[in-house]
Amino acid sequence: MRKIWQIREEDLASEKRLIEAISVSPIIAQLLINRDIRTVKDAEFFLNPSLLNLYDPFLMKSMKQAVSRIKRAIRNKEKILVYGDYDVDGISATALLSTVLKRLKADVGTYIPSRLEDGYGLNKKIISSIHKKGIDLLVTVDCGITAIAEVEMLNSLGMDIIITDHHTPAKQLPDTDIILNPLQDGCSYPDKNLAGVGVAFKLASGLLGKDDNWLYEQLDLVCLGTVADVVPLIGENRILVKSGLSELTHTKKEGLKALIKESYLKGRDITSYHVGYILAPRINAAGRLGKSEISLDLLLTDKPEQASEFAKMLTQENKNRQKMEDVIFRQAIARIEMEIDFTQQRVIVLEDDNWHKGIIGIVASRIVDRFYRPTVMISMDGAEGRGSCRSIRNFNLFNALSECSDFLKNYGGHKYAAGLTVAKGMLNDFKDKINHIAHERILDEDLIPRVKIDTEISISSLNKDLLEKLDKLAPFGLGNPRPVFSSRNLNIRNTPQILRRSTLKMWVTDGKTTAEAVGFNMADSLPSNPSKQKIDLAYSCDLNTYKGITSIKLQIKDMRVNTPL
Repeated sequence: MRKIWQIREEDLASEKRLIEAISVSPIIAQLLINRDIRTVKDAEFFLNPSLLNLYDPFLMKSMKQAVSRIKRAIRNKEKILVYGDYDVDGISATALLSTVLKRLKADVGTYIPSRLEDGYGLNKKIISSIHKKGIDLLVTVDCGITAIAEVEMLNSLGMDIIITDHHTPAKQLPDTDIILNPLQDGCSYPDKNLAGVGVAFKLASGLLGKDDNWLYEQLDLVCLGTVADVVPLIGENRILVKSGLSELTHTKKEGLKALIKESYLKGRDITSYHVGYILAPRINAAGRLGKSEISLDLLLTDKPEQASEFAKMLTQENKNRQKMEDVIFRQAIARIEMEIDFTQQRVIVLEDDNWHKGIIGIVASRIVDRFYRPTVMISMDGAEGRGSCRSIRNFNLFNALSECSDFLKNYGGHKYAAGLTVAKGMLNDFKDKINHIAHERILDEDLIPRVKIDTEISISSLNKDLLEKLDKLAPFGLGNPRPVFSSRNLNIRNTPQILRRSTLKMWVTDGKTTAEAVGFNMADSLPSNPSKQKIDLAYSCDLNTYKGITSIKLQIKDMRVNTPL
């Protein structure tokens, strides 16, 4: 697929100011500017993220009431239930808050709904069940902001509820006085980008005190959920993840130690990449297949043998998930090629009776990567289907689903990712409506993916010193992407190799420096005559150490035969 290269323009005045004030190289100065960091104060804040700069939790609307209600429940020996979600954010938030409440001697239990049996968030069947168990106070984490009917039921049963969530609120909020969500109207909390576990951490800070050292040891859990939920790694999230990665590398939690060992990461400095692509998928896999309690048990256990058993189970579940994902992906591609007319349909909507509802979200993401179209994958179960949705730049998925609400039983999520439930009889109307909206909102140029490039350099300018300085910009993620460079007029030195999953591996040179380059799912991008054609590369890079030898490795973002830019 053709991609547009967007190379950022230099801001020489701001660059010079940063170079002189904080003694950074021109490349680092430009990278800061590309992240809208132009003042000395902002640069120092970014380069030196400190826990001292975390905001007071009581700036969040209803925090005082939430802390007061929980402390009253502890004093009165009431039964508290922490109710989470089945993804990594929800599971880590559940583990965090329940651990904090146990430290405060609360009578606390946990509940993670089954993705397959319960669905997302609160439901009336579960509420009836926990009411029979004598729960006095229900505290949600990473869910609850759209649970209008469920909170009405809780109120009728005389059960109190505290909602902590980070998802976009609808116009109507649940009927409870205690909602912690920085996105709700009237909340003056400065940082609106917290993950569900980040909101839970702020509640924990309110309960224990902002500077509680034991609480900071729990940042491994906060880091886990924050990175996995793909929220912007700027502001407080940057601080929490930066400190959390250090805690994760040296974690005292038996479950995380076992998972790190099982993932062949023991002895390494854990990065946001390791969390997002190695650890989190294992924790997520159990929830996707309806066994999220395994992941929660892993995070809570203090028994090494049990932790090792859970870690092995999660690794196996992840392998099972990968196999199912590949099957569904191939089926979806075949369906798209036969059924979807891209001149008429700007949103890909597919449904099937045999698709696993826990896997379709990952497949939807892969389809967006392949075709660069908003994608809705729906798993049908009789007269009802559950869907996972992923979007592209310039198409707000949550807003679009809001406009389709007449055809949906429920929906929720973010700009780029969401979930829905739809009756079979409404499916065609939903397809027509969301495509009508997409035709109005999505321009032709919006359907061409972009590669955002920080600056153009020669690969001979890459060296160990520069790459070590790039590490000061980490952790990388949404809002602070790994730097992307472009280099032109390169030669391919060897016969390129095609590895698993269409991974391309080759060596490239500018005549002065030769570097290894790897591109995932990029076998189709290889020039027809690689030994005789010069290429342009867009890539990120890092240091690779093998058998004591350190070299520079390029991760290809895009490749094309050399042409004027």
